[in-house]
Amino acid sequence: MEASLLRLRPIMMTALVACLGMIPAAMSTGIGSDSQKPFAIVIVGGLISRLLLSIFLSPVLYSLAARDGDTLRV
Repeated sequence: MEASLLRLRPIMMTALVACLGMIPAAMSTGIGSDSQKPFAIVIVGGLISRLLLSIFLSPVLYSLAARDGDTLRV
């Protein structure tokens, strides 16, 4: 839980900056957008899903799998 809180801001900032940078490519309709648009949509979706999985799902899965007295050593 502490690691999730510690890593929340850097992961969110990285995903947010990358998503904001890809939004123009994901919404483009001009020449060459046929190849850029699907690629940008996949990247934005992947970044958002990775954020949700790593921040919210990982601590839940760890708490379900951990035994009493287990500690995570980094």
